[in-house]
Amino acid sequence: MSHYLNPLHAPVPSELHSQYTALCHANPPLEPPFPTSLPPSFKRAPQTPKYLPSSPRSGSHVPIIFELIGAPSRGLGIPMRELVVRSGGALERMIVDASESVGYLMSGPRGIRTVSLRIMWPGYEHLDWSHTLELFPSDGPVTRGELAVQIAFAFSEYVSQMAARTPSAGAANWRLGSRSTGGIAFDRMVLIALWNSCDDNWMAEVYVDSR
Repeated sequence: MSHYLNPLHAPVPSELHSQYTALCHANPPLEPPFPTSLPPSFKRAPQTPKYLPSSPRSGSHVPIIFELIGAPSRGLGIPMRELVVRSGGALERMIVDASESVGYLMSGPRGIRTVSLRIMWPGYEHLDWSHTLELFPSDGPVTRGELAVQIAFAFSEYVSQMAARTPSAGAANWRLGSRSTGGIAFDRMVLIALWNSCDDNWMAEVYVDSR
């Protein structure tokens, strides 16, 4: 069969051909699909899934971003301590697009009702901790603000449970606990985003504020 030549476009050199096809997702399934540039006092918690996807991640599962209204720059996230003490009305005035429904966005074409929030904190990965996030509470699809609150309470519970445990060797700097004991306290955690690691498993992009 002869090659068809498009008179409007020059041939693409073989060295510039993409390795991806319509059957293969270009985004790596096990890495957060968004870069961030944050203040020096912020340190990213390098949570890495230890499981492999059983199916390619759906392109509809875009990351859910959380930002404060009036923040000096984008990508600074929201302090989790604010999410667990503020009322719903206050959060709507604080969070960008707080009332936007994200439940359908996360449920995808299968219309699932819940997903698992996996927390793989450095030094505690072997515990494989998860928490169920409700995408469709009784009053409709979850909003961005409501989702942020669910995530914050999940991390608050996680820190409380792990504070009495000793992290694995080599992860002492990530030990969870109170400020008085030198551990990383919940009130230092900043929620940046929620991203789909694989299947119905989601992970939170979290930074620790050392100030």
